Amino acid sequence: MATQSPPTTLNELWRIRSFGLHQRVDPKGKPWWFHNNERSPYGVMILQYTVSGKMVYRDAHGEVEVTPGHAALFAFDEESEYGIRREFPETLSTQHFVLEGAGLVAHGNAIRRQFGSVFNLGEDNPILQHLRELCGRPAPRSTAEVSLAAAEVYSVFMRLYTFLDERHSSEKRPVERAIDELQRHAIGSLSLKEVALRHGCSREHLTRVFSERLGTSPARFLKRAKLIRALELLRETRLPVQRIAEQCGFASKHTLARWVRVETGATPGGYRGREAKG
Repeated sequence: MATQSPPTTLNELWRIRSFGLHQRVDPKGKPWWFHNNERSPYGVMILQYTVSGKMVYRDAHGEVEVTPGHAALFAFDEESEYGIRREFPETLSTQHFVLEGAGLVAHGNAIRRQFGSVFNLGEDNPILQHLRELCGRPAPRSTAEVSLAAAEVYSVFMRLYTFLDERHSSEKRPVERAIDELQRHAIGSLSLKEVALRHGCSREHLTRVFSERLGTSPARFLKRAKLIRALELLRETRLPVQRIAEQCGFASKHTLARWVRVETGATPGGYRGREAKG
């Protein structure tokens, strides 16, 4: 039986709109299937966690069974659906949390784009424990309490992202983790050899896989990323060329000047003046 949380006058803040912690569905009973494009309100995100049994989640990417320890994350007013089939042998036991707040669906969709709509949380996950704890608290009575509750719901969502990101990274091959680091931290003084060693692969293997995947060598990729950032700083700031070289990971201002000349045909000062004139 779902329990409705009391309304608040600050609906733009994140909150648990409603929840159900003891939902049980017999596959031999009445049909249990939901088309989310027919449901409202718009702007809510639902985390549906399977305790025992299993259900099916389906969207444009295909169909996935949501087994014990797994959760589905979805929104109303979208082309997705879920439910149970009559041939499933076990009663389905679930917990669900309906969350709402300004920007929450965008955050949820970002998580789904990166990790999918169905993911493994395992049993006794602290994130789920925190959500259940929040559901058991009395309704906020003041603006300060509402704001504090909103911050806690937000923190749960961010912890979910961190949990999925860390597990996803740990499941990657060493060379894939090395490639991720190179792409995330291209602006800086990265050493290809050090990155490879840090992730347990050889420099040669990292170079080969990186080149196959991105169509360019790591050295060219890093130089290009640094140069693009340096040109942005030349156009948009008055920082000295030496400072720009340091910030973008060039060995010296002379190295930066050489690459700027190759790219633009001008010195850093000449490029900056030309861009300023428009």
